[in-house]
Amino acid sequence: MRYLIPVIAALVVLSGCHAKASAPGEAPTGVTATQGDGLVVMKWDVLPDLTYWIFFQAGDTVDVASPNSTVIRRAVAPRVVSGLTNGTTYAFAMNATHNDSSAGPSSTPVLKAPALAGASWFAGTPLPLGGPPANLRDIALSGSRFVVVGDATTTAGVTTSTIFAGDFDYTEGLFNFVPGNPQGVAAWMPPVTLPLNFTLDLSSVIFAPGTYVALSPAGPVIVSADGLNWTQPGSVPANGLSAIAFGFVGQVTATYVVVGAGGAIYLNSGGNLQTWVPQNSTTVSDLNGIFSLNIGFVVTGAGGTLLTSADGQAWSLVTTGTTNTLRGVAFCAACALGAIRYVAVGDAGTVVTSSDGVNWNPAITLAGAPNLRGVTVGGSSGTRFLAVGQGGAVAYSDDGIVWTAASSGSSDLAKVLYTGGLYLGVGDAGANAVSR
Repeated sequence: MRYLIPVIAALVVLSGCHAKASAPGEAPTGVTATQGDGLVVMKWDVLPDLTYWIFFQAGDTVDVASPNSTVIRRAVAPRVVSGLTNGTTYAFAMNATHNDSSAGPSSTPVLKAPALAGASWFAGTPLPLGGPPANLRDIALSGSRFVVVGDATTTAGVTTSTIFAGDFDYTEGLFNFVPGNPQGVAAWMPPVTLPLNFTLDLSSVIFAPGTYVALSPAGPVIVSADGLNWTQPGSVPANGLSAIAFGFVGQVTATYVVVGAGGAIYLNSGGNLQTWVPQNSTTVSDLNGIFSLNIGFVVTGAGGTLLTSADGQAWSLVTTGTTNTLRGVAFCAACALGAIRYVAVGDAGTVVTSSDGVNWNPAITLAGAPNLRGVTVGGSSGTRFLAVGQGGAVAYSDDGIVWTAASSGSSDLAKVLYTGGLYLGVGDAGANAVSR
């Protein structure tokens, strides 16, 4: 029993060392919310030793004690709050704790309503940074990494192939844009390794399962698992090649298809990228794009050419009702059956649409007749068609029929992608522009 009192005293001292900290005396300050496409970005003044909590709900007020509010625990600034409904107003408030204390006072609610991207654009610094601008031809995305390719550039007699990789970061440049920093991309990185003496132009890049694949107009094909280290497994025996696509024929066979000038189509079956077999395209028109969609491969070209194939070997020529060159095709998986699900775009503001990919409606001409070079489907609902083109032209539509014009404020744009609430377009003179 003589040890009981010291033990109790030790426990009292120990419990005193772990006393609960006092709650913060003030609400978080500097709380702002910036709306995006299906999301809102929260930002606040961060103080040391505090843990922050975000509460939000639809409507014009939010009660942090209400079960109707959604809570984000241990939030780190800036915090993207996603999964929101465009056009719906949300109220956001914050409080904080100190070393697992009870919560302090809540901030005044901030109201924001997310809205679809596509109308407002921000032009980035031309690529490459600090060098002569390169004409960018294509962009690919895997997970969160973009890869951009284009024409080679020459500086002080040294020619360099144009390849850049950049990781998606929605908040980059959103609050404090610094000239030279990319919008929506953590950093543009040049390649670490290329095949020996590889200094060629690149016309197309895609992401196939596990690898980026880039095509040179002169035939060589290069691949990379990370967008930074590249090797050359093979070469297409042709010149004037413009685009490459990948798909699974019969949901089994890995198949690459390349298209180019004079109706050229080459197929690689099995995915080794070494053996390329020429195909009968049923046309001698110059082909400028190929896209792997749910119906198989779709090819665009001069004179209103549009070809489709389920396997890359047997090709059908689609009647488009236009003689203007077509350059891009997009498929809307989220659009309702019977609605416009396919859109092809091209020169002089040409837009051709279809609900099934087989029967195509007569071409329409967008106001101002901009030369359109690329199109994608985006928006948090996955139902907004957005096209880009020469002069930085942008046009978007939520049904494929009625289109609204916008401007990227950049040079000619060639291709555009959508991911995580953000459109990224690239094009001539190093153009890269973002809408969110």
